Amino acid sequence: MFHLGWFLYEAVQGWGTPEYDASYGWATPKLHQDMARRLEAAGFDFILLEDSSAIPNEYAGSRDIYLSETVHAPKFDPPVMASYMAAATSRIGIVPTMATTFYPPFILARQAQTLDLMSGGRLGWNIVTSSSDLAARNFGQAALPEHDERYDVADEYLDVCKRLWSSWEPGAVLADIESGVFADHTKVREIDHRGAHYSVLGPLNVPPSPQGRPVLAQAGNSPRGRRFAAQHADIVLTPVNHPDGIKAFRDDIRRLAVEAGRNPDDVKVMALAFPRICEDQAAVADYRAYLKAVPDRLTRAWVAQVSAITGLDLSRYELDEPLPDSVQTNGSRGTLDWLRRDRATVRQIGLRLARLTPEEPMIGTAEQIAAEMAEVMAYVGGDGFLISGPLTPRNVARVADQLVPALQKLGVTREAYSHETLRGNLLAF
Repeated sequence: MFHLGWFLYEAVQGWGTPEYDASYGWATPKLHQDMARRLEAAGFDFILLEDSSAIPNEYAGSRDIYLSETVHAPKFDPPVMASYMAAATSRIGIVPTMATTFYPPFILARQAQTLDLMSGGRLGWNIVTSSSDLAARNFGQAALPEHDERYDVADEYLDVCKRLWSSWEPGAVLADIESGVFADHTKVREIDHRGAHYSVLGPLNVPPSPQGRPVLAQAGNSPRGRRFAAQHADIVLTPVNHPDGIKAFRDDIRRLAVEAGRNPDDVKVMALAFPRICEDQAAVADYRAYLKAVPDRLTRAWVAQVSAITGLDLSRYELDEPLPDSVQTNGSRGTLDWLRRDRATVRQIGLRLARLTPEEPMIGTAEQIAAEMAEVMAYVGGDGFLISGPLTPRNVARVADQLVPALQKLGVTREAYSHETLRGNLLAF
């Protein structure tokens, strides 16, 4: 069996498509809450809320395309949205993104532990170091530190958070009404961390949740990012969408986890998937034909998305020419390397990010896609898929009501939760 998550890229979901549903109201939490309930009924392990902390202007030096096409804006604060979604559900995990580069570790540890406790042990934290100089300037920094340095700082940051989360020992909370003692002070201790980047006394002023601490997710794809993910993360994400690439990535993460002294079975590698569920073969053929001539307007919007996550102004380059090898980034380095492989043109780079290339996998009927997903996971060895696509009622319904039952019929995904916490459900298989 394998796990299912949903990758939610925060914006006005479905904007500009026939499936945008104005009846929900983009400035209310109802769509997110309804979506969380639908995916919980389908047995999804978690929903991951992506984030960035700036409205980009990298593409052509303007915010025009980002605001008109809702590319990277608006971004609703993930922990706030997570609280709405957790309140509407009881079993599915909620995994907001928060950046180590901008949050003081005590604030993040406290906020995450509060959400984890109040949700009954269903919170995760998607760890990012940020990839945007604009975001850095929103937090009083002139620019981001260098790529690998951000991970070096994040190693210490994670050490602080983990020590804060364990600053309450098991059994510290007594809640003994008769004696009047809520917590045993001998089991709550300072961490007194004094490191190269942080000085934190502790203890945390929030007790642990039923799962002990939040589940940690990470999407490092560069060599340094992979080492960081293998050392710390419970869930590792990869954008690679072809079987050989997924297998190679998973094998590498498991190798690095062993080197870090961890059990590799405790690290779940989730491959990003954009299933396109069609009613019949005629609809499949129509969509495959569309992928051969995606409109330039949509292509440029996705190229602008690449600009936002890499910090590179790709409007300076011809759409149908390869990106020069000399172009490098201090942003999402691993993602750029994956997108530009095989000397991809700028157009192909944007369409790869959007999963709108002619060779795109997982286009078919629900039964066909379910069989393809099962075959891929059997080949790579697990651990699951992080499904993405527009957050529209129709798209969520296709996944929850058509694809998931087809997967359950094959016996490859759960039919019911076996544990109360996110960590328990992740480690169930």
